[in-house]
Amino acid sequence: MPATAPSSRTLIYVLIGVLSALVLGGVIVGMVFLVRGCSGNQAVEDDDKYVTEALRQIEKVDEIEGDLIAETRGLDFSVGAEQFQVQVKSIQKQLGDATVKLDAAAASLEKIDVTDLPDWWDTYISLLDKAYAEKRKAYQEWDEFITRMAELDEFSQTYTAMVNAYNAALNTLSSAISQHNAEQYAAARSTSASAQGQLAQASTQLQALTQLEPGVDLSQVSAAISQVWGFISEFQRLCDLALAGSWDQHNALVDQLRPQFDSLPRTISFDINAWIASIRDEYVDSIEDHLAREADYRARAAEVWEENND
Repeated sequence: MPATAPSSRTLIYVLIGVLSALVLGGVIVGMVFLVRGCSGNQAVEDDDKYVTEALRQIEKVDEIEGDLIAETRGLDFSVGAEQFQVQVKSIQKQLGDATVKLDAAAASLEKIDVTDLPDWWDTYISLLDKAYAEKRKAYQEWDEFITRMAELDEFSQTYTAMVNAYNAALNTLSSAISQHNAEQYAAARSTSASAQGQLAQASTQLQALTQLEPGVDLSQVSAAISQVWGFISEFQRLCDLALAGSWDQHNALVDQLRPQFDSLPRTISFDINAWIASIRDEYVDSIEDHLAREADYRARAAEVWEENND
């Protein structure tokens, strides 16, 4: 039998089905693009919010930074150990405040997701991340430096004790020489032993200083202590010769010891103020180098932003 031709009503149903499928497909595609567009806009808004917050926190750090640099540059041990520690604590407090704000900036930067954003965001965020990293390095060095300065209290106290013991040994030795000149040879011998004990204390404290700060050059201090120690030993031999009545040897030794006593170092030459200043300057120079690199990265990030947001 011949095939029966489809009725007009059947054709209309088929056509409606096809059109419905096309419309439904169009709606689905449209919704996908709409969702993607909204998602992209939300991502931009979120990341823009995170960047704004991060920069706001870093700008707060910048406000602290100017005074912080000035105070650190002005850190001076010559004001005395007590006042020096007051300066150190002031800097420590400001560093703590700045670090809290740096942590807040880091938390915002970590939330940024450039997956759905234009390509230039990759460059922009990368530059901000590099800027933050340099600032973090600066503050890590700052914290390391100021912690070390705070710990110098023990060093300074030991240094002061060493200087006092050394000076006391010289004064006691001068008394022993006066007793010798007054022909009080036994008393002079005993007094020189006291000077020797004081010098031994200075030597012990010198060893403690080298353990506290192995990098410190205390060779001149060590040489001064050795020179005085050698003189005391010879002076005691002088007293022993007098007590033994060996006057020829005694008088010959007197002539040798007079110029030696005059040449004994009256002060210890280690300059603790200059040493601490050199450590300070080395750290601050490095800190400022990090901050200069940070400023460069931030300036480059700003240029990228301006180029893409005209």
